[in-house]
Amino acid sequence: MKVIPDPISTLLALGPLLSEGVYGVTLLEHVFTSFGRVLLGFLYAFLLAVPFGLFVGLNKRGRLVLEPMIDFVRPIPPIAWVPLAIIMFGLSIVSHAFIIFIGAFFPLLQNVADGVRHVKPVYRDVALSLGAKRSQITWRVILPAIVPNILTGAKVSIGIGWMCVIAAEMIGVSDAGVGYFINDMKNIGNYTYMMAGMVALAIVGVAILLFFYALEQYTNKWVEGIK
Repeated sequence: MKVIPDPISTLLALGPLLSEGVYGVTLLEHVFTSFGRVLLGFLYAFLLAVPFGLFVGLNKRGRLVLEPMIDFVRPIPPIAWVPLAIIMFGLSIVSHAFIIFIGAFFPLLQNVADGVRHVKPVYRDVALSLGAKRSQITWRVILPAIVPNILTGAKVSIGIGWMCVIAAEMIGVSDAGVGYFINDMKNIGNYTYMMAGMVALAIVGVAILLFFYALEQYTNKWVEGIK
């Protein structure tokens, strides 16, 4: 008995899934639900990881204290936090945001901190010779110089966040989203729709990569112009 659908059947299934959906919910609505959760968790990670990464990169004493703590927590897979998220926040969007935050925070933090440590000292020396204060050096010299690092970290973080939310949805943290849809189609034996959901994941992933590629091309030219 044939179980796995062929590529043509899978692609053709996208039409009715996008127009009619299943149980009155279209595949596009599931995609928007999942991506909204990713953006929320990523936003919290970004707002904390960038300033925290600047602090770790600029403060040697702080780095000596904080890096061991970061290295202790970072190896814990984000999905391992799912039970704790459910206990603390229940089956809510906050649970998803928390799991995505855990997955997105550390790559972004590491890229920002590494970028700060690799800023050429001559940039700071020139700014100091012109009478710049420490806060001005941070905002007008260091931060613009590490924009490529921030974008690289953001690209990795949002990719990890996308994987985290799908995995969380598949193990029952929600009743909507692409991960939930894929798992639901598997449970009822509709493998064509299940595979179509996986194709939707791939399309979103490629779209994210293309977006960051275009953004990196623009910012690289901008940073070179500043230098």
